[in-house]
Amino acid sequence: MDVTTIRSASERVHHQKKDRTMVKFYIFLTLTLLLLLIAAFAPKIVPYDPYGQDLSIALQSPSSKHLLGTDRYGRDMLSRVIMGGQTTIYSALLLVGIVMVVGTLVGLFCGYKGGKVDSFIMRVSDIFLAFPGMVFAIAVAGVLGGGIINAVVALACISWPKFARLARGQVLGIKNMPYIAAAKLSGSRPTKIVFKHVLPNITGPILVTATLDIGTMMMELAGLSFLGLGAMPPIAEWGSMMSDGRSMLQTAPWVILAPGCAIFIAVMLFNLLGDTLRDVMDPKTKKVKLNWRRK
Repeated sequence: MDVTTIRSASERVHHQKKDRTMVKFYIFLTLTLLLLLIAAFAPKIVPYDPYGQDLSIALQSPSSKHLLGTDRYGRDMLSRVIMGGQTTIYSALLLVGIVMVVGTLVGLFCGYKGGKVDSFIMRVSDIFLAFPGMVFAIAVAGVLGGGIINAVVALACISWPKFARLARGQVLGIKNMPYIAAAKLSGSRPTKIVFKHVLPNITGPILVTATLDIGTMMMELAGLSFLGLGAMPPIAEWGSMMSDGRSMLQTAPWVILAPGCAIFIAVMLFNLLGDTLRDVMDPKTKKVKLNWRRK
C-alpha cells in the first residue's frame, strides 16, 4: 500500500467522523431549540391551567385526560411540568449568561492587565472556590431569602470564578502572539485589542463551558428550590414541585417523577449539545490519527 492510498484513507475517515459530529450537533441543537420553544410558549400550549385547583380530582393517576396525573390540589401535572420548564430553563439560562459575561470580563481584564490587580482578583476567586459551591449558595440564599431571583444571585456569586479563570488562562496563552504585538505597534488602544483581537479567539472554550454549565445550573437551581430557597409555591418550578411531592413518593409517585424526569431530559440535552459543540469547535477532537508505515 503506497503513501497516497494511506493518506486518502486517512482523509476519508477524517471527513466521515466530521460529518457524523455535525449530524449529532444539528440533532441535539434541534431538540434543544424545541425544548426552549416549548418552555417559551408554555402558557399557550398547556392543556389545563397549571395553577387551577380542583380537589375532587386530587392525586389522580395518569390517564387519557391527565397524561401525567394530578397533584394533591388537583392540578394537572403535565401543565405544571410544561410551565415549570419556563421557570427552570430560562432561570438557568439567565444565570449562565450572567456568570459567563461577568467572569469573562474579569478574566479578560486580569489576563491582559496582569500585575497586582490580577493577583488580588485571583486570590478573591480562590476564596470563592475554597468553599463547597452548593453550601455557599445555600448560605447566600438563606441570607437573601427565598425566591428564584435570589437563588440566581446566590449561584452567580459562586460561579463566576470558573469563567474568570478560564478566560484569564486563554488570554495569557495568546496575549504575546505576533498578531497582538502587531496590533500594539499599529497604535491600537488596549480596549480595542482586547475586544477585537483577544476576545474572538477565546469565545470557543467559553461557549462550550457555558453550554455544559446550563445543565449543572439547572440542577443547582432545582436543588435550592427543593430546599425551599428558590422558587416559592405555587410557582411551577421543577425543584419546588419535587419538594412538594416528596412525601407522596410511595402513594403517588407521578407527582415527583414527572418533574424529575423533566430535569433529567433537559440536563441530558444540554450536556449532549455541549459535548458535540466542543467536538465541532475544537479542532483537536476532529483529527484522526492513523499509525502507518511504508511498505
